[in-house]
Amino acid sequence: MKTTTIVAAVAAILFTPPLLAQENDSTSTTKYEVEYQDSPSYHDFRISFGGGYAYRLGEIEKTGDPGIDDLNKQLRHGFNIDADAQYFFKESWGLGLNANYCSSSTSGINITLPDMDQTVSSYEETQSMLFVGPSFVGRNEFSQFLLVSSVGIGPLFYMDNITMNGVTGKGTKTTLGVNAGIAGEYKLNAKTGLGMKLSYTIGSINSMNFEGQNLESEETMSISNLMATVFLSFRSW
Repeated sequence: MKTTTIVAAVAAILFTPPLLAQENDSTSTTKYEVEYQDSPSYHDFRISFGGGYAYRLGEIEKTGDPGIDDLNKQLRHGFNIDADAQYFFKESWGLGLNANYCSSSTSGINITLPDMDQTVSSYEETQSMLFVGPSFVGRNEFSQFLLVSSVGIGPLFYMDNITMNGVTGKGTKTTLGVNAGIAGEYKLNAKTGLGMKLSYTIGSINSMNFEGQNLESEETMSISNLMATVFLSFRSW
């Protein structure tokens, strides 16, 4: 009886440590796997292209002439074309490039322009703004929807084409612009989306190069636009 007890005690001493060691090794391996598990890597691309309505921001110059004022009001409304190329380093943010083009036109007949003594039988004017610049991008993703916001800064190119009585003159000016927008899209499938983007580009000028001459303005002119764009997007994820 005593021999059996001793043998049992010896067996307990000999075999218990390895069992504990196995448990400790298993626990250590689990902790190691959890601690050193690779974090997910994001290399996601997204491009979008669309067009829509552009509303010119800023005050409308009032001349006191109903005909001239109506021409200026027509320049308030136009169209836009917008494109984005974006790369996401993380799940929630990335960098991109935005380009948007806005244009509006006006025309009239038999009008008298300020500082001109003669009547202009036909008048046409088209004002265009092109913004191109890098942007910081954020995203929030849901099962069927994607929300993307962006803010960027870059050159804003202003172009003004004026035709009076068949004679055309062109004016240009480049300034600094700031662009910001938010877009929501519905996932049509795993790679394609359809959505709407609200954005604006802010900029202003106080002079313009017109046919080789630098024309100074007494007041700063806004070349900012508020845009509503319908777009189609393509994703890599």
